[in-house]
Amino acid sequence: MKNEDIKKYMDTIYDFWYTSNRFYYLWAKQYGITDLALFTLFIIYNSEECVQNTITEKLSVPKQTVCSILYNFEKKGYIKKKINPKDKRNRLISLTKKGLSFAEPILKDLEKLDIGMIKCLSKNEVENYVDVQKKLISFMETYFDH
Repeated sequence: MKNEDIKKYMDTIYDFWYTSNRFYYLWAKQYGITDLALFTLFIIYNSEECVQNTITEKLSVPKQTVCSILYNFEKKGYIKKKINPKDKRNRLISLTKKGLSFAEPILKDLEKLDIGMIKCLSKNEVENYVDVQKKLISFMETYFDH
């Protein structure tokens, strides 16, 4: 493939990425939260034991950003932090009853959206998409291991 063709594909791929992120931004905004807050809730909700570092690493955002989101959630009574017996420096983060009442409807609606999105593709298209993503991630992991 020629470099100019690759450049065109890369432009399209970046546009897809920006647009996809924009949809999640808009989704979160309708609930009065940011997309990063949405994904933070998602991670906490789906984790047995969640620490701040897990959120920071999964979202690839600065520790201060996650700290700010968690502070706001704690102030609203959505999360609680307790000492992690395995590592006293990292607090375990979990949703309170109030946090669960806030997060669950949002995350269930998001799940419906995501399922609808996947269902617009055939099984073969989904499998191909997943396979391609795995190849790209494997390439990037190898790249950053050097």
